[in-house]
Amino acid sequence: MLAVAISEELLEPYQRAGTTVEAERALDEIAAAGAALPVPIGDLYDELAEAAAEEDDYGLAARLERKALDAGCRSPGVAREMLGWYLLRGGALEQGESVFAELRAERPDDVDILITLGHARSDAGLQEQALTAFDEAVAVARRVGMSRVLDRARVERKVERADAGLEADEDDRLAPPPRPMASGPIAWTLAWFPPAERPTAVERWPALAADFNDPGGYSRRIEEHLRRLRDALGRCPGVAPIAVEALVEWAAAEGYDPDSGEARSQYAAALASTGGAIPWPPGRNDRCWCDSGQKYKRCCGRD
Repeated sequence: MLAVAISEELLEPYQRAGTTVEAERALDEIAAAGAALPVPIGDLYDELAEAAAEEDDYGLAARLERKALDAGCRSPGVAREMLGWYLLRGGALEQGESVFAELRAERPDDVDILITLGHARSDAGLQEQALTAFDEAVAVARRVGMSRVLDRARVERKVERADAGLEADEDDRLAPPPRPMASGPIAWTLAWFPPAERPTAVERWPALAADFNDPGGYSRRIEEHLRRLRDALGRCPGVAPIAVEALVEWAAAEGYDPDSGEARSQYAAALASTGGAIPWPPGRNDRCWCDSGQKYKRCCGRD
């Protein structure tokens, strides 16, 4: 318990920082202290890099992502891809391309790197180069002979070509169509605590802290559950953003314990019935449902 208390005290300046620059300074001090934390310090730098990108400060985002890699984060491959993306988006084209070139040399059969490169170039306004990356993704997928990977590469390429106003070619025609969904209301709704509600939720229900320590992991678990529901039901589920005080008030009126899965599930259904749920999935170029500020295709929509 003492170690947890020390960790929370160390993290407080980071959590209370008013700007990303102040949060960076707080993380630098925490890293220098070398104390054990509930999550790797590299993951916190990675989280902060994403926040900087949401503010369109891609130079800061790239610097923070480098610190995430230097400090050690749990997903270094993804962190390197994001570093390349931030560099490209911020106009450091040579450096960004160099990061992706290193990744491609290490993993020449990894189609996802080429797809990510295509998205990064597209977001940086380099559509011609993005199309080249998607062409290469299809070629590599065809070479490695994995049909599902080839289908995904064709779909990504088709979307970019359509954005560029190009006529459909053979690979576009071979791209699988979106899975048809049954019509009707949202089939199911999952309760989800938005980032702004999590500190209040943990204060009321400390056991939730384990879910929120890894914000990316929390979102990925919700996304995976949404996909399983879609596949099982044949209809798109929804996401119900939970406001803690509203949940507590509703639970008191309905006779539920707000600290129960049943209460949250029933409250999510109630939100859906009144139009308070977020339809899922977003469009690939729309902002992600998880409030990261990134496009869905660059965030939870990544395969």
